[in-house]
Amino acid sequence: MAIISGHNFQYSIEDRIKAMGWKTFPEQSYLDDVELKPRDIDIIALKKQESHNPRGNQIALVVECKFLNHDVSCYLRQNPKDEKAYFIDGYNKEDLFVNKEQFHFFRTSTVVTNIIKEKSIKDNMGGALTQSIKALLYLRGSGRILDSKGLFFPVVVYGGKSKIYDQDNNELKNFLYYRTYEWCEPHSQNKVETRYIYVDVIREDNLEEYFEKIFEKEIDILINYSSFSSRTAERKERNLRNPAR
Repeated sequence: MAIISGHNFQYSIEDRIKAMGWKTFPEQSYLDDVELKPRDIDIIALKKQESHNPRGNQIALVVECKFLNHDVSCYLRQNPKDEKAYFIDGYNKEDLFVNKEQFHFFRTSTVVTNIIKEKSIKDNMGGALTQSIKALLYLRGSGRILDSKGLFFPVVVYGGKSKIYDQDNNELKNFLYYRTYEWCEPHSQNKVETRYIYVDVIREDNLEEYFEKIFEKEIDILINYSSFSSRTAERKERNLRNPAR
């Protein structure tokens, strides 16, 4: 049966993510930092691996699903390859980024920076991108579902017959969206914090391939890094206990 509604599309994407071995949490609530209203993000997807890291290694995706009913225009620019836009907690970025080409944010030459909104058409893609960002920033807060060590990505998965084009009318399928966001923890008196963020935008027919070649490769990088760091620390400890004579 053809998928004709947003809800059917969301449930189909969640089923496919679960079939790849990920644990999913549908329709998780977050608090909008501007309007201070509760909203839902479509899917939180988690994958954990055992390792020497005492708090484990996990990759977490904050996924908004969007079934497009009109074409989308956007603007491409050169990728700034911004290290601050990687949400990695519990790992030394300086060490991890010695070989940046391991990480997909740094392999892409261009990124989308603007969604061009037509006044007569609802901005479904722009809204989905903003939701994924706000949900990630909120759910990463202290004591919340993503307050842990690991690697975290905001993601938009889209489907439908509509297409996405850049300013030169070239069709885009999978791409990175990049922006800064002025974040303030809801109900706090803290000052506004400028966050640098990439969002992975994935066409639904590329979902499994993207997960396998991008997200799961990067959790492997963290596992290997943790194992290497643990072995190095163990060797140092043994040398301190049994110095050469």
